[in-house]
Amino acid sequence: MKLIGIVGTNAQESYNRMLLQFMQKHFKHKAEIEILELTDVPMFNESDDQSNSDIIQHFNNKIIEADGVIIATPEHNHSIPSALKSILEWLSFNLHPFDGKPVMIVGASYDVQGSSRAQLHLRQILDAPGVNATVMPGYEFLLGQAHHAFDEQGNIKSERTIDFLESCFLRFVRFTQVANLLNEPEEITYEPGQYCVTAPGHNGDLPMVVTLSMDRIESIDIDTEGESEGIADVVFKRIPSQILEGQTLNVDILSGASVTSNGVIDGVAKAIKMAGANPDVLRKRPKALSAVDTSDEQYTTDVVVVGAGGAGLSAAASILQEGKKVIVVEKFPAIGGNTVRTGGPMNAANPQWQNTFDAIAGESHTLQEISTIDESTIDSEYLDDFKELKQQITNYLAENTGKTGYLFDSALLHRIQTYLGGKRTDQLGNIIYGQYDLVKILTDEALESVKWLEDVGVEFDKHDVTMPVGALWRRGHKPLKSEGYAYVSALQKYVENHGGIIITDTAVKELIVEEGHVSGVIGIGLNSKKITIRANAVILASGGFGANTKMLKEYNTYWTEIDDDIKTSNSPAITGDGIILGQSVGADLVGMGFSQMMPVSDPDTGALFSGLQVPPQNFIMVNKQGKRFVNEYGSRDKLTQAAIDNGGLFYLIADEQIKKTAYNTSQEKIDKQIAAGTLFCANTLEELAEKLAMDPTVFKQTIADYNAYVDAGHDPEFGKDVFDLKVEIPPFYATPRKPAVHHTMGGLKIDTQTHVLDSKGQKISGLYAAGEVAGGIHAGNRLGGNSLTDIFTFGRIAGKTASHDINLRMNTNHRAKK
Repeated sequence: MKLIGIVGTNAQESYNRMLLQFMQKHFKHKAEIEILELTDVPMFNESDDQSNSDIIQHFNNKIIEADGVIIATPEHNHSIPSALKSILEWLSFNLHPFDGKPVMIVGASYDVQGSSRAQLHLRQILDAPGVNATVMPGYEFLLGQAHHAFDEQGNIKSERTIDFLESCFLRFVRFTQVANLLNEPEEITYEPGQYCVTAPGHNGDLPMVVTLSMDRIESIDIDTEGESEGIADVVFKRIPSQILEGQTLNVDILSGASVTSNGVIDGVAKAIKMAGANPDVLRKRPKALSAVDTSDEQYTTDVVVVGAGGAGLSAAASILQEGKKVIVVEKFPAIGGNTVRTGGPMNAANPQWQNTFDAIAGESHTLQEISTIDESTIDSEYLDDFKELKQQITNYLAENTGKTGYLFDSALLHRIQTYLGGKRTDQLGNIIYGQYDLVKILTDEALESVKWLEDVGVEFDKHDVTMPVGALWRRGHKPLKSEGYAYVSALQKYVENHGGIIITDTAVKELIVEEGHVSGVIGIGLNSKKITIRANAVILASGGFGANTKMLKEYNTYWTEIDDDIKTSNSPAITGDGIILGQSVGADLVGMGFSQMMPVSDPDTGALFSGLQVPPQNFIMVNKQGKRFVNEYGSRDKLTQAAIDNGGLFYLIADEQIKKTAYNTSQEKIDKQIAAGTLFCANTLEELAEKLAMDPTVFKQTIADYNAYVDAGHDPEFGKDVFDLKVEIPPFYATPRKPAVHHTMGGLKIDTQTHVLDSKGQKISGLYAAGEVAGGIHAGNRLGGNSLTDIFTFGRIAGKTASHDINLRMNTNHRAKK
């Protein structure tokens, strides 16, 4: 019989640990007892789901595999310790290994009663619906005055106490055998047929058809036609697959998609009930074999890429184009990282294309302002470029005097805006701006990245040049469909069609270093299986640390304060893993104190794609008093600080015409959000003001003033000079917004070929980095649309560099052998 013993405390010295160790030794001929420690178990926090962490998965898998569990608890303030409570919370939140599992409770305490009240409380917890353990009744083993109970060898001194412990334990062995008979799968019979139910998707309920024969679930078909591509795609594949494989509803939900995961499971359960059967029988069945496989895996390849977002997939595609083999490792169930969450436009100056569009009001004024910047304020590396740009602007303005003119752009304008947009001073007085050679590559190679993406299958909308929030200029190349998923799906298809391997659900924990060369990774996969990948090079492309509040606060030098509960627009996977891995082999860091807030995020979730997200020329931001408070065409950090200074929460105002410029929604989504109270709509401005608890007179005057500024082409209040539409055609809309963490500009220090550098500026052999995991480009503030340019440009450079370095190393080794 195989049993698990849980030490119910994280204390370094514990009599309950000694009690379990004694039981392990004393009963070794009757059962194998493996002892688990709570030392590394995180405090339970529902908003920071750790269900897929190594330690929680370790406990989950060990308990599932065991015949029974023994919990040894001390007594703290008449109850169990917080560490024990936390592991029980984690194992009843999204995971439920205790369900039906036989449990024996023991306890040791200084007090004569030996943790009796803690044991009573523990019984109540284990009996809760989310835990649902099968606790052995009676036969409480209470070891009182534990500080006198053991000898120097850790043995219990009292023979009578040992006798009673033996009787309790032997009864638990018999109890376990009987209880586990009740856990044997029950037979189940369905009324055959097709049953129509629904599953919740990102954009609303999705039709689902469950086909049942007399004794099997034959198929689960989910109609995702109305769903945003890339949103929960993996849920709609994996959850049904495991249900069908195991004929079970005992399926783990996917981290980051709990609502959709539970929705699919509940939809199948509803169909089973409609077919005259009890779905609870299937909930108690074992998981599918593929879901509990714990066998370690080993791979060999040319290059391993850590992270399957835009940078990682670009690197992988580039490696394959160089004729090398590649494995991409992603810690989340779904690929895409932050890329799949973007609005889609990537910055690249393409004058030949942009010149076919008319300039809009205020753009020439913006160019004039740039050309009048004092040259003495420009850092020396950028001065020659700035002078050349000034001449370009002068020529353009002279050519278009007295007329609207065409949309101007150049790689130089993109470079100088990236430089100026990122030049910031932190709270300590430190000035930072983008490293010239990296910014030059970013802006010079941007258009080549667009063309490269087209070659791998991304289609861009040539009929519209757009500009995301804080981009400062209209140079955005936007995919024809599906926002950021357009990049991810095309790159994934290219990588897989050309022999690349993508491994998900695997967190890389260690870089393999041999003779000073990074030569692979060690990761932890599903069910805590060890994944070892040996390679000639490793590319880190795992993103920044925007979803790691602790790390943000630790490094922050820019913001006056970062709240503990601040929201983020990032994927939950973006927690700084690659930066930590780089540091473990001596990598240097740059710009870590600077993080970017997205000013127009959902106040409840931090997400970008709710409400009406329109181009910045159509932004009208009003505070809770109904007044504008900022130049809406400004950089993200300035918009964020202005929002913070006005209480954080504000509203984006739109009318029916402005609504049509929104690039992230549909009328169905709008209607649902209005019904849910997360988007406000009214037929008059007065009515809208009342819904927002604003003074209607103040709000109407704000809109009237703004409309006048649109007509004049200039905003004397806040200096906004780029406009498009007025607010005048009902109905009128208000989207609540609040800043959330969006991007971290700091990261691993790299050179122009993406080699990771150490503190002495030397290359770390075999290690490369691309995307948000690397620093030095965006400095103190990233322009909107530049992140996509960054990941696709430096991602493909990383793949090419790693491949070329492998060839060079192989040739060098070959010559050395001669």
